Amino acid sequence: MHPLANTEWPHGAIRRLVPEDHALYREVRLRALATDPQVFGSTLERESALPDPHWRARLADPDFAIYGIFEGDAIVGMTGIAIRSDDPASANLWGSWLAPEARGRGLSRVMYRARLDWAVERGLARVTVSHRRSNVRSMQANQRFGFVLSHAAERTWPDGTVEDELFYALALNRPA
Repeated sequence: MHPLANTEWPHGAIRRLVPEDHALYREVRLRALATDPQVFGSTLERESALPDPHWRARLADPDFAIYGIFEGDAIVGMTGIAIRSDDPASANLWGSWLAPEARGRGLSRVMYRARLDWAVERGLARVTVSHRRSNVRSMQANQRFGFVLSHAAERTWPDGTVEDELFYALALNRPA
């Protein structure tokens, strides 16, 4: 079992979502897209049209791990990791978001730790993450875990803004 599968802190817990959690996953993802659309590579319009089988399938895919962040029974955040189809020794971190009321409590560390532990358990060699240049909080979070800037690429974001996407990598120590 994943060491952070049900990690708790004083007011909540993080756990990996399973296909039966598809409604919770959809709820938090759509809230994230509505609240902070500028930090995502997708749109509320696009994802709100996706049918239930899409949400279930994502949670059932063994090459993905999507975690819900809970306070009591309420889901207040999410974070994901996915093995790269073009490089099965690597995974991308993606989709991290916390509700405004859950921010500033150090939960990004819990989110990073859960995903990095999953990658190590899978024997992956590296993890990558990217963000919009203006997303300083994302940069600060990945820097705390030792990610190294690899490159930047100009991108047109779903909101129409043209801004660099910054890419980072972290080499993992594979278990012996």
